[in-house]
Amino acid sequence: MAEPVAQSGAAPAAELLVGLEGIGKRYAHRVAIEDVTLALRSGEVLGLVGANGGGKTTTLRVLAGILRPDEGRGNVLGFDLRRDAGEIRKHVGYMSQRFSLYADLSVFENLRFRAEVYGLRRPRAAAEATIDDFELTEYARTAAGQLSGGWARRLQLAVALTHTPRLILLDEPTAGLDAVWRQDVWRRIGRLAAGGAGIVVSTHDLAEAERCAHAALLSEGRVVATGTPEQVAQSAPAAAFLMSALDAHRLTREVDAVPGVIASYPQGASLRIVAEFEIEERLRRMAVTHDATLARVAMRLEDAALVFSRRALEGDA
Repeated sequence: MAEPVAQSGAAPAAELLVGLEGIGKRYAHRVAIEDVTLALRSGEVLGLVGANGGGKTTTLRVLAGILRPDEGRGNVLGFDLRRDAGEIRKHVGYMSQRFSLYADLSVFENLRFRAEVYGLRRPRAAAEATIDDFELTEYARTAAGQLSGGWARRLQLAVALTHTPRLILLDEPTAGLDAVWRQDVWRRIGRLAAGGAGIVVSTHDLAEAERCAHAALLSEGRVVATGTPEQVAQSAPAAAFLMSALDAHRLTREVDAVPGVIASYPQGASLRIVAEFEIEERLRRMAVTHDATLARVAMRLEDAALVFSRRALEGDA
């Protein structure tokens, strides 16, 4: 498991940056999010996790003051979510999952323009410092639309942080990045949190979400579990097992056919099984029959997401 991002623990009293209560948003007759209640304090990193379409991006856009909620109430950086959306947009740093740069402007021009929009006193100097910090010097005069996907994501993050916001909202910030750049992004997140910023990271990569000190698992637009990643994983009403054998993967179809098995997938040479507690003995008998071993292991965020998604689907049926 990845090491969690370091949190700012030295501050005597962390400031409440985000407080949402019962937030809902609909598009025509489709519910995007419903009854979302969240809190975030300075120095904290909160992971919004779950499958695509679960409501993560809508939640971020509400927090950024881009979408007006249809239900509920909330405050962001001391501003009312409904009345002060314009002020919220000025003060947060929001990195969209979509390409949100001016494609015809160069890297430098994008950064200088954003610095001007946020009223920085020396926009040129701010842009140059950001280019140096994000190692963008080679591409400073390159049009943003000509950057590769990885460099474009790097520039989007740089743009979002230009004005040193206290609240940072990142939608899939490591999408399209290689392992080295992913580590760089998480190091930056750690430094920002240690400096007192509050950060919300939306991701469907549940292994990465385990880096966050806090997590909120969304399913079908609702927050179904919150806490540390470990607490969220353990809150799922199911158990995880590893079935090991000479060729455990060949047992996938037979395992999946057992009533009460929620999911199974390879983990190295073994088969990881997420299942209802009641069928543990049946799985053990199956393991003996196939000259395999079965060990109960700790639940992970990925396992919990599968469980809650299954329950949401059964609830809709």
